[in-house]
Amino acid sequence: MALPAARPSLPPTSPTVRWLFGVVVVFVLAMVAFRWDSQSGFTSLLRFGDDFAPRRLPTVAALPVASVSGPGYDGQFYAQLAVDPAVRQPEVQAALDAPAYRAQRILLPLLAHLAIRPWWILQTFALLNVVAWLIFARFWWAEVRELALTRAPLLWLAGVLSLGALDSVRLSLVDLPATLFILLAVRSARHMSAGGGGGAHASILLALAGLTRETALLAFPAADHPGALRRWLLRGLAALPALVWFVWLRWQLPNGGGFTGNFGWPGCALAEHLVRCGWELAHGSSDSRFLFGLLGAVGLAFQAARLLLLWLRAPHQPWLRSTIGFALLFWVLGGFVWNGYWAVARTCLPLTLAFNLTLPAGRGFWWRFALGNACALHAVYRLLPEY
Repeated sequence: MALPAARPSLPPTSPTVRWLFGVVVVFVLAMVAFRWDSQSGFTSLLRFGDDFAPRRLPTVAALPVASVSGPGYDGQFYAQLAVDPAVRQPEVQAALDAPAYRAQRILLPLLAHLAIRPWWILQTFALLNVVAWLIFARFWWAEVRELALTRAPLLWLAGVLSLGALDSVRLSLVDLPATLFILLAVRSARHMSAGGGGGAHASILLALAGLTRETALLAFPAADHPGALRRWLLRGLAALPALVWFVWLRWQLPNGGGFTGNFGWPGCALAEHLVRCGWELAHGSSDSRFLFGLLGAVGLAFQAARLLLLWLRAPHQPWLRSTIGFALLFWVLGGFVWNGYWAVARTCLPLTLAFNLTLPAGRGFWWRFALGNACALHAVYRLLPEY
């Protein structure tokens, strides 16, 4: 299914839609503001865990950071890498659960490191996703207006309130910033292709995406050019910075650690997740993670299956070409990722964008839209302060 070409001129955004956008932006910023603490600032977004407290960087351990019981979450490791990006230092490696794996995603820690002082570095890293969300909201609106004008407000909401986007904000992760780079890359390639230009800008944006999160390299087909040689050269250049960085890390940190269980046989981890959710619900569990886990997993599977079918019919359509890798990735994600289905939603966030942009107008729109975006309510719920 081919998407329509970008419209040369668009009508102004209506006051009602502007009001809706304002409400959504205020809501998200308010939910972040509720995390502020006069002592620890916004470090509650980083989810420092008590289990890793003895291993924290000495500089971070001396600061009044918010901490939760248990292991915490991934943002604590990226934030410490931002405080000290010298991954060869023993204290840095000790502070990270998987040094080589975390250090792959170096771009955001380096950006936050520019704040210089450790306290401000932590605050900066905690809020980078908020900045990314605001920029994402702006350019996602531009994209849906150009490609799906009549349904643009609904599709905009599906993107900015998606579980992948909001959970990245809530936990100060790298998923949304990487997806923002992919969005900008696809927009750049699409506009240049319409004007007969090359894909150098898209290549640069994809290179930044790859240094933000390694799975973003799956979007390298977004770098396009009419000539086959230059097309593959641009794609190679997009992947080169991340590949060079990964090789250097493996050389410097041969035993830097990683995770087993990120990948598995196609569909197996998804099936186990669905069975687990169904079992818990059938036995009276009222935990929202199982109800939304069931609905959300089915919705994400629908997204992936639908994009695979569309790609077979229109393999050169920019959004399908750029996200087909994520549609395939979805099926081989392993039990470690499916342990919380929101991690799958974050990993496959570019898939969610492409799914919504390729929804057909007409009678079939509503049930596809509702099924594919079934986890959006859970995303909003998880953003509430008490969660």
